[in-house]
Amino acid sequence: MAAPTTDPLLPPGSLLLVTAANGLIASHIVDQLLDRGYRVRGTVRDRSRCSWMTPLFQNRHPHSHLELVEIPDINAPGCYDAPLKGVSAIIHTAANMSLTDEPSIIPQAIKATLNIMEAAKNANERGEKIKRVVPTSSSWAVAYPRPNVPMELTAESYDTFASKALENPDTPKEFRGLMTYVVTKLRSEQEAWKWWKENSTCGFTLNTVMPATCMGPVLSPDNQSYPSTVGFVRSLYEGKNAELFEWLDPQWFVDVRDAARLHVAGAVLGGVEGERIFAFSEKYTWTGVAAVLEKEMGSKVPVQLKDKGTDMTTVKGGRERAEELLRRLGRHDWVKCEVSVRENIRCFYPKP
Repeated sequence: MAAPTTDPLLPPGSLLLVTAANGLIASHIVDQLLDRGYRVRGTVRDRSRCSWMTPLFQNRHPHSHLELVEIPDINAPGCYDAPLKGVSAIIHTAANMSLTDEPSIIPQAIKATLNIMEAAKNANERGEKIKRVVPTSSSWAVAYPRPNVPMELTAESYDTFASKALENPDTPKEFRGLMTYVVTKLRSEQEAWKWWKENSTCGFTLNTVMPATCMGPVLSPDNQSYPSTVGFVRSLYEGKNAELFEWLDPQWFVDVRDAARLHVAGAVLGGVEGERIFAFSEKYTWTGVAAVLEKEMGSKVPVQLKDKGTDMTTVKGGRERAEELLRRLGRHDWVKCEVSVRENIRCFYPKP
């Protein structure tokens, strides 16, 4: 059982909705909430394909309450009407992770975010008491990493690099997919804040979480395979998708469990209102990740990595605030990158 939560707005036993609950960060959010005594209703596109979740969490938290609801299309009108009954907060993690350069996914992502906010507002008008909505943004929505370029990041910072890259016809196609993903996160977060400020009677507070590159353990490797950025570590060790590392620059890292904890903080802690929460633990390089892998696994990684320098950004106030929120959840420090990388790869290659 997790350490007691200091000054919660929502007491244990409250019901929270987590969208795309089978995802990397979302599954850890579910895990953290259940560990703290909250009830969880998780949305999935296909409940039969996510049937593994029920025994997983029953085993991890025997006396917990997890309910899965199927929403095949999160943009469909009225799709949240029934799932929001009795809910006190929403953590919205659902996102298109295909890294396609199809432009239509940008307005679709914006629509999905605004759809759940509208649904929360409408639910409150019907008598529900939804207090918080917490969408998952990205560190890349704050600033896309550019090594060796000094920048100060603040709560008012938004990336400009990715949008310009998409406007440039010379941007390589394989890079455009990554930039399209960045812009979906950027625009979705901006539109969420705009909507919230224009709908002051919605009845809920908006907080967003900007996770940096997530590494760390996968809760169900057999069912989640290569989820999100933790798959990069496995790819590096196995020598797969080597072209990824041509585009992935040194940047900030966060362990997926700390990212999940900060979503929980945004949803349940008192005094956290209208905040962009920086899930930025420490800086890393892929050569550093390779060194940890080689030490842990006893063999050299098969990908040739270039020395790209270092991330030179500083974060004004955001990391200190995140650390304060972690302390209120009983955590006294971030999970270190080296620990995260080791646990990441050992999910797929357990020690004999």
